Amino acid sequence: MTIFRPGEFTITDRAVELANFKKGSKLLDIGCGEGDTIAHLTEDLGMEAEGIEMNLAMISNAKEKHPGINIKFGDGEFLDDYMSFTFDGVLMECVLSLINIPDEALHEAYCVLKKGGKLIISDLYEKDPDPEKLKAVKIEAERLSKIPHKEGDCEEDPVRFVDFRLDGAFFKEPLMAQLEEIGYKVIAFEDRSADLDSYVVETMMQDGNLDDLLTNVKTEDAEGKKRKIGYFLLVAEKPE
Repeated sequence: MTIFRPGEFTITDRAVELANFKKGSKLLDIGCGEGDTIAHLTEDLGMEAEGIEMNLAMISNAKEKHPGINIKFGDGEFLDDYMSFTFDGVLMECVLSLINIPDEALHEAYCVLKKGGKLIISDLYEKDPDPEKLKAVKIEAERLSKIPHKEGDCEEDPVRFVDFRLDGAFFKEPLMAQLEEIGYKVIAFEDRSADLDSYVVETMMQDGNLDDLLTNVKTEDAEGKKRKIGYFLLVAEKPE
């Protein structure tokens, strides 16, 4: 299985810089794959990093590649194994677009973050969304989020499904609005599409196709119009 990682650790390092993580910061990598980011954060940057992953083969590979790595089976929608206010940072690199209930994953991350902790998201997004589709997604997201998550209430919140993506890519405005409703403060949003472009070229040269990359992303809309897919880095803070 190909691991989707535009920019290698360039984006991760930029996220660490924007979030102002220090040596010893306690971080959780959700959907950590074979543990490369965890190893980089721990061995190269001096963080205290661990991760969860749903693919058992990847967990096995991670433990072979990085002996002693702190990784276990887990789902970003259910972080019940962790106490509230545990982590300085939560990372979701190329994974939120694959999670069944992204809103619930964002709320779970909020619960396990310490006050002042940072959420890191890097993923695909619509750079030039169709205005009508964007409007429809925003209306639906607003409708479904009428039962708000209560800040600090991480045990008995009603489960609801709020989506802000279409065919494997996010819409920026509804995503940021949902983060703010949960309680986050978005402190940085950077377009990293150049890293995605380089990754696509490298993948084509190496593998000859983009089947693994495009499994969950449609490159054309229902009318056959080419979609402009970009890549972003977002940092959000749980207020003090």
